[in-house]
Amino acid sequence: MADPEYERILSQLRLAMLNDCACEETLSHAQESARVAGLSAAEIDAALGERSFDVRTSAVLALGCALKNGDLPAYAKAEKYALACGLTHEELAYFMSMARQFVDAKPTSFGLPVRP
Repeated sequence: MADPEYERILSQLRLAMLNDCACEETLSHAQESARVAGLSAAEIDAALGERSFDVRTSAVLALGCALKNGDLPAYAKAEKYALACGLTHEELAYFMSMARQFVDAKPTSFGLPVRP
């Protein structure tokens, strides 16, 4: 799943997941990676605010942020929204596995569902 659309979504997800990171070097690296993936300054700023101009990416960010915050009701709502936006269970599993890596969470962290 290394297609350019996924790289853009992953860059935004990384920024949203790390937006409260106290390490300036980590955040700076994430911003530079986002620029390399083709994100504009406005898209980077939006991702840091846990938002996106793209509806599918917004759904992925909502899911990732719910995971990060351990908010099961928000996760369930975001998952329904993401599926309604056309994302597949396989795509959601991929993006959530990446989100867990961004915050060093275990696959079953927060008791949230882990789909194969």
